[in-house]
This record gives sequence, C-alpha cells and structure tokens, in this order.
Amino acid sequence: MSKAEDIKLPVGTQAFILSKMYYGALTKSLEKLGIERYFSVLYFLHNNKNCCQQVICDNLKIDKTAMVKVMDYLSKAGWIERKTNPNDRREHFISLSKKGEKQTKEVVRSFKIIDEKAFSDINETERKAFFKIMFKVCENLEQLPSDNLTFNYKKSK
Repeated sequence: MSKAEDIKLPVGTQAFILSKMYYGALTKSLEKLGIERYFSVLYFLHNNKNCCQQVICDNLKIDKTAMVKVMDYLSKAGWIERKTNPNDRREHFISLSKKGEKQTKEVVRSFKIIDEKAFSDINETERKAFFKIMFKVCENLEQLPSDNLTFNYKKSK
C-alpha cells in the first residue's frame, strides 16, 4: 500500500475526509454537552450575536429548509432563542440562550484545541497559505452550477 500522500484523490474527496476526521474529533471532545452536531452554527452565533437566520445560512452555506431543522434542534435543546422581526415576520433573529452562551464557550475552546492539533507541525506561513488557497478554491467552486447538498454529521450507532 502506498503512503497516504502518494494516493491521488479529487479535492472534494480529500476535503470530505478531512471534514469527517475533524468533526469526528470535535464531536468526541464535546460529547458531554448533550448535543452531537451543529457546532459550527453555535460557533458562528458566539461570534455574531443576535443575527438574522439568513446571515447564518449565507455564511455557513446551509439552505433555508435545512436551517429550520437546525434551529428547531438547537431551540429544543435550549441552546438558542429565536425572535421574529416585528417589521418582517418572515425574518428571524437568532441568539444564544444563557445555557447556549455558557456551553458554547466549551465549543469554541474545542475548535481552538483541534485547530492547534491539526496545525501542530505546520508553520504560520503554511497555515495562511492553506486558508488562502481554501478560500480561493471555494470562490472558484461558487462559479459552477451545483445542487445544494446537506451533510448531517451524526454519530453512528
């Protein structure tokens, strides 16, 4: 068998593998919190207080229908609060609840720890290049026609 770096895979396959490994480690590190997914939404809300649901959709590339399910899950778990815009009943403002604010500190901490481990032997110049290239690849892919896909990272039973 060849070394991993000798195996040529399409960029999407490699990104999917990276994502599964990353979120597998994240889910394991946060299993005591009582939720098993949507950590990126919580992280986003931690950094963007009381924002409109559409802003979350746009920034995390989650379609509106899937976002309703995410919000229902997080609301039922007591992590977020939804408020309807009095000027436009179709718009909802999302914020972390008191429980969500407290627990999301652990989510933010886990993201930081996993990022540090993921980049443990990669210097700052290489890190910046990685993110610059990833951003450019995303920009390039946005130009292609595509279907909206959802990936629901749930622990396997």
